[in-house]
Amino acid sequence: MDSRIAKHTSIVPSACWFPRLALITFLCAFPAWAQLPAPSDVNDCHPCSFSPGKDFPAYNFTFVVKANGDRREVTGIQVSSPSEEKPIQTLAVSGMEPIGKEETFFFGGVDINFDGLLDLMLITRKGVANAYAAYWLFDPRTKMFTSLGTYPVFRVDAQKSRLLTYERGGSGGMIHEAKEYAFEKGKLTLMKDEKQDATARPNVFRKVVRERVNGVLKVVKTEMVRPPQ
Repeated sequence: MDSRIAKHTSIVPSACWFPRLALITFLCAFPAWAQLPAPSDVNDCHPCSFSPGKDFPAYNFTFVVKANGDRREVTGIQVSSPSEEKPIQTLAVSGMEPIGKEETFFFGGVDINFDGLLDLMLITRKGVANAYAAYWLFDPRTKMFTSLGTYPVFRVDAQKSRLLTYERGGSGGMIHEAKEYAFEKGKLTLMKDEKQDATARPNVFRKVVRERVNGVLKVVKTEMVRPPQ
């Protein structure tokens, strides 16, 4: 596969681990001017290139890859611009789960702080039900990227300016945790969460919902639930 970001037809990884709702994350989060339809599968980046926004030049992103036998992982991402011979910054990637040489990385730009500019995401760990990604925010003032951290893959609700995550646990998904984030004064803030866990009683689970009220997360709902019949 070409090392450049893949075209629209390959925005969804072929493996079935990718959360179904995550499609909305990418299809809704891209401005019309974006050069790329979405983050996508890449064999490597030497480099991958795109512009954060219409008033900015294309940046080149080059993976720093560590190989160990037949496994490899991204340990850093070098960022450069057409006007600079050397990288203007290197983004550290930590805790990435190594993948096979024939497997692809999932990488690209997505607007997660709703400023109309593309930020970065890289899948660092994936399983059958859940996937996790490292995110970096683009700062138009410094023209640099800053680490936001690693989270379950965000689903972007552009209408409400919210980021949603969902982690599926055992018992056929009856054990799960969902969170809803917003940017408040430039800081990613947890606005709501729902956690459902098993109890000592067979087939009985406890759901606890919290919401942020006056700046404080408060329990707004607690209930016992059973699997659907």
